[in-house]
Amino acid sequence: MTLPAALRFQARALEADVGFHGFFLAAGTERVAGALRSARVPCDLQRHEVGSGGEVLHLATLGLPNPPAASLSGPPVPRGASAPGKRLGAAWGGEPVRQPWSATLYARGQRPETARRVLAAALQVPQTSLQVRGALASPGVSVQLLRLPRGLPAEAREALQGPLRSGLLAGQDPLVAVGGATLLTPKESQPRGRAAKRDTGGQADWSCTGHRYTVVVRDLDPRQVSSGLVDESIERVCSEGFINFFELAAFGLAEVRRYEVGAALWAGRWDAAARLLLGMNLGGEGSALARASAAFRAGDLERGLELLPQEGAEGLRGLAMQLLLSRPALEALQRAVPRAVWVRHLSAVSRLAWNHAAAVRLTQWPRRPIPGDLIWDERAGEARPLGVEEVEGRHLSEVVLPLPRPGEPVPECTGRLRLEATLNRLAPGDGAPVAAFPLEVSSLLPRARAIVGVPADVSWDISKAGPGPIVDCDLARLGADPTPDSGGPGRGARAGGRRSSLRAGGLDGMALRLRFSLPRGGSAEAVLREVLHANPSEFCEGLGRRDEVF
Repeated sequence: MTLPAALRFQARALEADVGFHGFFLAAGTERVAGALRSARVPCDLQRHEVGSGGEVLHLATLGLPNPPAASLSGPPVPRGASAPGKRLGAAWGGEPVRQPWSATLYARGQRPETARRVLAAALQVPQTSLQVRGALASPGVSVQLLRLPRGLPAEAREALQGPLRSGLLAGQDPLVAVGGATLLTPKESQPRGRAAKRDTGGQADWSCTGHRYTVVVRDLDPRQVSSGLVDESIERVCSEGFINFFELAAFGLAEVRRYEVGAALWAGRWDAAARLLLGMNLGGEGSALARASAAFRAGDLERGLELLPQEGAEGLRGLAMQLLLSRPALEALQRAVPRAVWVRHLSAVSRLAWNHAAAVRLTQWPRRPIPGDLIWDERAGEARPLGVEEVEGRHLSEVVLPLPRPGEPVPECTGRLRLEATLNRLAPGDGAPVAAFPLEVSSLLPRARAIVGVPADVSWDISKAGPGPIVDCDLARLGADPTPDSGGPGRGARAGGRRSSLRAGGLDGMALRLRFSLPRGGSAEAVLREVLHANPSEFCEGLGRRDEVF
């Protein structure tokens, strides 16, 4: 199967496809010069989990907290035998009951979202057993809580004698660190601040309700800075907010975009979905993955299986094998494709429809709450229409749009027609039955999303930048950074990115250091889009295509 040229990645074409277009809440304002260079200096974009009390999660120490109780020097205790320190479960011939384990996971590099896979391999546990939610999908630094509900297995003691003895997994992309936690208040978590408030309790009750971002925007125009344009733009976003679009990474920057695969799944076009999944990866030039994908696109399943990499593509191998055995495409997808892959692609369709509906709501209707808009009712736990008598005094940030789900009707709202039109364009017909999906469709995404977001705890300053980082990261604070940012192309940078990502320039001059908090699911990209009055293709690096390997 030959992919049409229209599906080849182009950042600006993708932005139009997903509904960004060229409008902003502040119409007619001047474009603010600036660029996010986190593809070369990952510390320029940092995201930390935020708890219900506003506390920000930071990496405090390196090394596995609460390691397995088994002795590192003694022989392993046979299964079913009782031993000191083990609970009664072992006496019944089963695995000993282990206490839940948690740690802080730090990831930095081009692909911080793959940190869970790297750490799972080091701990010798299944990747699905590690609970990590909402990893940063853009080049940068991500700090979040990691949970292992069933505790560290005895086999993990080998990790203490391996690379994780120091708490660092370096020499790869992403760089991964694991250790204990420190909680800081937003004011105390300034880029170069060192005052810290230690967490005196455990992490068992920790709940991430948002994220704290530190963003460095380089290449500022000194004339715009001196005229106050940069300050005015940030102050406007603080008061009026930003359009809460889903970011580009949510749609997959691949040869066949993530929502194209999701649309095939949504509509029940199982054969098309399987073919797209097998043939959408290009890999490096001449790589085994590229040759395998070419064979799959040509319809040669047997040759594609032979060419697939031996490691890291078990899901693709299983899918191709199921099809080679003449299994029905739906059965092959259900057997071979992990649940997380279903979620990524189906939710991309919902995000795409939502973005278009939000754009229509803000361009064709007044930019204020109107009767019939949906608002979120905390008491009822669902969205409800806004009454005529309730409109006065409401802010646009209170208005929400529903996120469509496969097999469910779109709720009545001002954006319903646009939501349905986008879904019908991508997945015409009645769609696949809910029972066909190996997941609860209610778990795909939240029921609704605010069309306008307002950042909290905002602070900023402007400083002179050099080729290296101008804000600290947790590893730098700990004095344990094995690969400091050098200002050159980031390790693991892909040839498919924007040409500007490979230039050596753009790191000197004036830079904006911006810090703010967003609810879970909010996008720093959307905030920068409004501050700079530009789409990400104009200010973001690292927008190159990404393969979907599983």
